[in-house]
Amino acid sequence: MRKHLVRDGTAHEYNTDSEFTMSAKMVVALAFVSVSDLDEYITALESYLLEPLLRLLQWFEDTYVGRLARRGHERQPTLFPTAMWNLFQQAQIAEDRTNNYLEAAYRRLRAQLGICHHTIWKFIDGLRKVQQGRDAFYEQLLSGHSPPLKLKKYRNADQRIAQIVGEYGKRNPIDYLRGIAHNYEID
Repeated sequence: MRKHLVRDGTAHEYNTDSEFTMSAKMVVALAFVSVSDLDEYITALESYLLEPLLRLLQWFEDTYVGRLARRGHERQPTLFPTAMWNLFQQAQIAEDRTNNYLEAAYRRLRAQLGICHHTIWKFIDGLRKVQQGRDAFYEQLLSGHSPPLKLKKYRNADQRIAQIVGEYGKRNPIDYLRGIAHNYEID
């Protein structure tokens, strides 16, 4: 989403205007909507959002949901299937939203390879070092050690999201999306 905002020229508003930021995050909060209700929530957002963010919503719809066909009954194919990105079911059963271990490995890889002009050999050496760390971590898990806990702020946010999703259908779509949007940050 951030790349789209930069490309669209609205990154400054996202970084400086809290209401603009909240509205942009509401688009991403569609990931916590039941697949059967996506049309209703997208329609509500279309009525709520200002023009610059309507382009963000259209991008999200084209990429993740599929634009309604001209006859309005079926959606066009998307780049990413709904089952891949929709988090409604996971939030209902309090399942992790992301794979923190994958994200940590990605951060380590970026840190290891954080040089401007790397050669293929530096890249291979970096991959080997990161893999050695992952192998050691895997062996710790096999030996019975527990994985590290999420930071408390993320555990609390997960609980709040689970509570909001647990009350799904009791709020109007805009209030529901705002509630979800308050509980995560977008890098």
